[in-house]
Amino acid sequence: MTINDSAFAASTTNTITTTSSKIKAKSRRWTAWLDVSQSLSGVILALFLWTHLVLVSSILLGGDAMSWVAGLMELSFLSSDGHGYPWIVSLIAIGIGALAFIHVLVALQKLPLSLKQQLALRKQMSAIKHGDTQLWVWQAITGVIIFVLLPVHLWLIGSAPETIGPSGSASRIWNDGVWLLYLPLLLSVELHAAIGMYRVAIKWGAARDVNTRARMKKIKSIISVVFILIGLASLLAFLPYA
Repeated sequence: MTINDSAFAASTTNTITTTSSKIKAKSRRWTAWLDVSQSLSGVILALFLWTHLVLVSSILLGGDAMSWVAGLMELSFLSSDGHGYPWIVSLIAIGIGALAFIHVLVALQKLPLSLKQQLALRKQMSAIKHGDTQLWVWQAITGVIIFVLLPVHLWLIGSAPETIGPSGSASRIWNDGVWLLYLPLLLSVELHAAIGMYRVAIKWGAARDVNTRARMKKIKSIISVVFILIGLASLLAFLPYA
């Protein structure tokens, strides 16, 4: 090999190494962007979910209380006739649907979609009993349920926002049988949100020791139970208005 050949080979090697480094750097940035996007969208959706459930639970205080909350959401205090603007609820439903879709797209990058990946995960879980991995599996399962049921819920609300209230909501839930949709959706979203917030906290360094992680798991479980009970009580509270 001549000197020129050696120089060319070295240059080629350096070029390949530089290109490989750039590709790896871009891959790391893309992975980091996916992590941030998934965490941020998940936190926003969880906070909205809990806020939404608290607002719906106003039915526990009576029909007038829920009517006031519904009017507040529709900005009735800004309209001359006091009826508000129901289309605002439709816009919120569209926005939440879009954010949930983005969250799903990002989350799909980490799910074991192929049969080979699923078999490998099952083998690993049977060999190693890891609590956080089991939570992740439950989060994936509830995520699939939410992916199927949430669009239906958003459509029912977004297409008829003027029916939101004690009588309209009660008729939809109990007379039209939509409780069959809301019950599994309630259980799934509450478990999914609590697990998600716990995993986000762990991922970004909120728990730096085993004891802290154990306490956070207890808090997660308490949050799930509390909001599920609130949701169930709210569903039952609509019965007298049906």
